[in-house]
Amino acid sequence: MKNVCCLLVGFVCVVGARVEARVKLVALPERARVVVSLSNPGATLVEEERLITLQRGVNKVDFSWRGVNIDPTSIQVRALAHPGSVIVLNTSYPPNENALIWEINSTAAQEERVRISYLLSGLNRDIVYRAVAEPDERALTLRNYLRLRNDSGEDLTEAEVSIGYGANFKKTIAHEEVLEMLSERIDAVAIRKILTWDAATLPWDPEYEKKTVGIPLSYVITNNTVSKLGQHTLLPGKVRIFIKTKEQPAAEGEKAGEGVTFTGEDWASLTPVDREMKLYIGQSRDVKVTQRKTKDDKTNIRRNSGNAVVLHDTDEVYKIEIENFKKTSVDLVLVEHIPGYWRMVENSHAPQLRKKDAFTFEYHLTLPANTSGEKKTTVTFNINRLNVQGNEPSSY
Repeated sequence: MKNVCCLLVGFVCVVGARVEARVKLVALPERARVVVSLSNPGATLVEEERLITLQRGVNKVDFSWRGVNIDPTSIQVRALAHPGSVIVLNTSYPPNENALIWEINSTAAQEERVRISYLLSGLNRDIVYRAVAEPDERALTLRNYLRLRNDSGEDLTEAEVSIGYGANFKKTIAHEEVLEMLSERIDAVAIRKILTWDAATLPWDPEYEKKTVGIPLSYVITNNTVSKLGQHTLLPGKVRIFIKTKEQPAAEGEKAGEGVTFTGEDWASLTPVDREMKLYIGQSRDVKVTQRKTKDDKTNIRRNSGNAVVLHDTDEVYKIEIENFKKTSVDLVLVEHIPGYWRMVENSHAPQLRKKDAFTFEYHLTLPANTSGEKKTTVTFNINRLNVQGNEPSSY
């Protein structure tokens, strides 16, 4: 080990009079096994097993460390070989030392395998994904890379590393070392391309904009077995996105080779099983969305003693016209935000509506190809806002 992390064993014996001593071992017991758990991003759980020699009676075991980022309140010891005859009596902390002392009672003089566990900080980990989409953009290959940086002050030699999914692997991670390794590769992951139009961020009438308005385009991956995933939660991390391309053949009659084109980067959020991960890949100008409020009437007006309006409801109608200029069908999500208390009165596309929370709902639409002009898709909905005071926030 690079750091100074040691065990000292002493014992209480009776020879005429009772004498206590902390006696340092001639050789530091080597770690028989080290297990490192990286499943919690906040702290790293380290479990190490060592062989120590105990005398019959009460032994004092001193665990000390210098320059290592160990949480002293998390340190625990457990006997593995003789749990019934080796018992931890108490724990004490010497003043002004990075150390603690266990008093361990052993019914016989014996060699004991003990497991010492503690929380270690400074072992930082990042997840980096590489996603390579097929030319038809219906599937991709997802590679999951684990990047470790050891600033803990401790050398972890031949450690069995668990990252919360997949098989454990054995690796030596020295202090101040940075490692990057492929932890998982999944081929033929099913993906969908969707456009997301959000009423809170995009203009309602793009014709009056001075610049061309694009709609965000994303790949959507569902973390389930149908998509070749669903074995564990997908951790957050940077995703570099590529798409396969056909290269020009070197000579006439030869087969064209394959290359990849960099599409962009996005940050993947934590995605539990059966949830969706959305990866932004750019903007599309092949779809045009125009939304207008065609009705906004005050109803159920309430006044105070001075005849001033203090409360009212509203009757609102919205009309959304959508044009798809592509020669293929397109999946589009319309996101609507309705702050305050409200209820839906009428809705032209009820089967496609999904309520996200108390103030947000979405329409999940599939737009047929070449549906512009008279063939455009029209969505309408009628809502009543209730108990409007006039000072409600525009969003929550």
